[in-house]
Amino acid sequence: MEKVIITAQPNPSLYDEPMAIKANGLKPESMYTFHSHVVIERDEAFECLAQYKSDSKGDACVITGIIDLGNHAALGGSYTGIEPMGLFWAMKPSTKNKYPFAAPERKLASQPLDVTISVHGGALTSSLQTKAYKAICSVKIQRRFMAPGVTRTVVRDNGLHAFLFLPPGPGPFPGIITIDGLMPGTNEDKPALLASRGYAALGLPFYGIEGLPQDYENTCFKLEYFESALRYLQNHEKVDAERGIGLVTLCLGLHFGLAMATFLSGISCMIGINGPLSVLHNPMSYKGIKWSPYKTLKTVKRSSSTNAVLHRTWYNFPATHDGVKASTLKFYKKRDVAFMFVAALDDDAQASEYYVNVMERLLKESNHPDFRIDRYSGAGHVFKQPYMPHSPFMYNRIFGETLGFGGVTGPHSKAQEDSWKKQLVFLHKHLKLRRVNPAAKL
Repeated sequence: MEKVIITAQPNPSLYDEPMAIKANGLKPESMYTFHSHVVIERDEAFECLAQYKSDSKGDACVITGIIDLGNHAALGGSYTGIEPMGLFWAMKPSTKNKYPFAAPERKLASQPLDVTISVHGGALTSSLQTKAYKAICSVKIQRRFMAPGVTRTVVRDNGLHAFLFLPPGPGPFPGIITIDGLMPGTNEDKPALLASRGYAALGLPFYGIEGLPQDYENTCFKLEYFESALRYLQNHEKVDAERGIGLVTLCLGLHFGLAMATFLSGISCMIGINGPLSVLHNPMSYKGIKWSPYKTLKTVKRSSSTNAVLHRTWYNFPATHDGVKASTLKFYKKRDVAFMFVAALDDDAQASEYYVNVMERLLKESNHPDFRIDRYSGAGHVFKQPYMPHSPFMYNRIFGETLGFGGVTGPHSKAQEDSWKKQLVFLHKHLKLRRVNPAAKL
């Protein structure tokens, strides 16, 4: 009888850390299927399977089989080739989920993800959640978003509703605000991982939780709310505000970040991922100034395979560059703010390629001293942290329909991994290494 042992190191680990996964004690030169399974939110499961052939290892007396995901190529299943972390990023929503297009969201970062990896004999091809396949052996892996010592605090301060993650130690730490997109609340995985990397990170929702607007479609968002988050972080005793505050934004959060960088003091750098250049859905105001949403709409297209809404196709953009500039915040004139913009070229939710092309031209025309643009072919809209599953579609409970996000799983996952490394380098350069003239604390 096989005495198979799976090893997965390090375990536990942070979610953006790669792992070394091996199986020993297998029959030599035999086919096996690796299966991974995790429940992320709302009992929504994700799973992946990959087929491998074992190698022979040992001497003439004792020969055993081994599969090392770092050296062996998957021959079939959810992915092929040598992919040490394929069992994580190639996961798809389980067929047993209530909704067919679950999103890999992590609202509460203090709860780690428990991933089960099992080994089965033979080359299995169907979901292991729908059939009772018996595993030869399995291992549970704990993937954390918060490193030991990182703290999470719910912030309720003068109308502010946010979640603060602090690294262990007395500080002060460089400060970051993260802002997500259309989904209500905020995903805590990103600020928690940033705190695990040494930043004081404030996850900032702007609607959809207690104390904030619940009706997204009929809300005028006030920049004063985002300003209160900035001032809160600047005044926190464990935040080194002299370095300036960084912004990390996704989707609609990008435009709020542009507004903050344009009108508010004390911001040193901003990352904007797959987001709009103009106010799209809702009006926004600040100190009596009001911006109306961009309403020049076309008939929205839908995916031929899933009937998902493709919001990228929804807008008629200005035909001239002067028209674009007239509807755009003058963020490019902020020479003391460093910008990093990321665009997925297969984004079906936002016209991300169009936006970064315009941003790049505006920044070059203004001779801005510090910006970078990263474009990723085959990547879709929802840029998560490395090794999180790809979501080409997602069922939106607010609108009661499926949204198309685009992307091809392999290239999208590689883009997430590459971009995360570059984002950390960018933040380190502009927050940990850089010092600016201190702004007066309010």
